Amino acid sequence: MHYYGNETIMSLEQVLRLKPSEVRILEWVRTYEFLENSFGIDESVPYFLEIKLEAEGVRIRKNRIMEFPEFSCEEERSFADVEQAIKVFHEWAQQILSKREGE
Repeated sequence: MHYYGNETIMSLEQVLRLKPSEVRILEWVRTYEFLENSFGIDESVPYFLEIKLEAEGVRIRKNRIMEFPEFSCEEERSFADVEQAIKVFHEWAQQILSKREGE
């Protein structure tokens, strides 16, 4: 886990354990653009995820990495509270991890 200004960057595995109370404290979390393989080598993943507290609620984004560091937002959703948002955020993280394991 790393901190850059008001942004916290975590691995996809760490995000799966992220709790609503932690999101409230951290306010903005995103995942790494890389995933460590079974040999301990970082490999790029096609997406990174963000969850961010905003004045009107919680926003989550699934961003497709084009050519690092370029990316485009593939899906964005807003929720009234963290509990609703984190469920979808966890689903997206699990989908990315499942695709990687299937390769």
